Amino acid sequence: MQHCDLAIVGGGYAGLACARSAAIAGLNVRVLDRKRDLGERIRTTGLLVKEAAELMHQPSHLVRPIPNVKLYGPDLKSVSLHSPNYNFWAVNTPDYMRWLGRRAEDAGATFQYQSNISQLQTDKKQRWILPEAELHSEFLVGADGARSNIARLLQLGQNRDFLIGAEVEMTGVIGFDSESLHVFLDKELAPGYIGWVVPGVGVTQIGLAVRKPRKPNLDKFLHKLRGLADFSNAKIVERRGGLIPCGGIVPKWHRERALLLGDSAGCVSPLTAGGIQPALELGLQTGQWIKDELNQGEPAHKKIEQIMPQFSQKIWLRRAMDHLQPENWMMNLAITNPLFQRVAQVVFYHNRGLKSTEAWRDLLLGCPEV
Repeated sequence: MQHCDLAIVGGGYAGLACARSAAIAGLNVRVLDRKRDLGERIRTTGLLVKEAAELMHQPSHLVRPIPNVKLYGPDLKSVSLHSPNYNFWAVNTPDYMRWLGRRAEDAGATFQYQSNISQLQTDKKQRWILPEAELHSEFLVGADGARSNIARLLQLGQNRDFLIGAEVEMTGVIGFDSESLHVFLDKELAPGYIGWVVPGVGVTQIGLAVRKPRKPNLDKFLHKLRGLADFSNAKIVERRGGLIPCGGIVPKWHRERALLLGDSAGCVSPLTAGGIQPALELGLQTGQWIKDELNQGEPAHKKIEQIMPQFSQKIWLRRAMDHLQPENWMMNLAITNPLFQRVAQVVFYHNRGLKSTEAWRDLLLGCPEV
């Protein structure tokens, strides 16, 4: 039986950021992941907002900037949005995850792959025992995704509300503006959320998400997009899909010497489904705070609570999307409405919502010309 200070179950954004920060703080860190490789079975589009990209200083060959948003109504008429000095970043997600893993390893973290944790025990010193990994740990972090097994084993809160997403990566698609993130509103195809086209790193990412229990009809969406682009030489090179939590932070996400991070904790915007930025931000802080708890008895969760987003406004907007989503004809009219465009500007470009002075600027003055 091996020993570590911190065991992190799950090698996603939150787990890898936490592993690096904890290793830098001097903890003996072990990351356990079910996959053979961090770049396998990716379940996210991987699109980074500006705030997430600025946290990591990633190599330029893994990302490409996308300055604009092109928002489409159900009839495929569109409006372009832009915010000064703001880019989204398309990502080569498999290689990006491998890069995050190497950074954690360089800091001193070790990895144990093909580790499926289905049992947890404690010893007389209240250390966590992970029998299948032959490991005991002073502290445990569950960062194992939307359907967190660690949350269940720890008897912590679990996600109950989800979007279901499906995406393909394609080569040979011609016609989409590479400087824009293409976002599609359509109550019939994307009830409760959106469709998207991301001109990615070497591929075009096309996806659709809907509110569970509905299921995304990606083939129908791809057929609709043929009115906008040339798919005659297009080829699907990768498929992915999965659940996206949309209910906000789970009710109970920590206990003594254990906590949940990222999707496991429901730390995903209920409105935009953005979870990468809070996963990275919290992960990068949490490693040091876990060390403080182990060495000085200062509870890590109390410090995390001070910066963990609560999504109160976005939870209400999520409920509105679930129950009051406009009919397609109304969305076609809304796309051309200046006030709607200003609200869309806030949603896409301002992570802090109406708490941002820049958001109020865009609401009052309108969107800058692209």
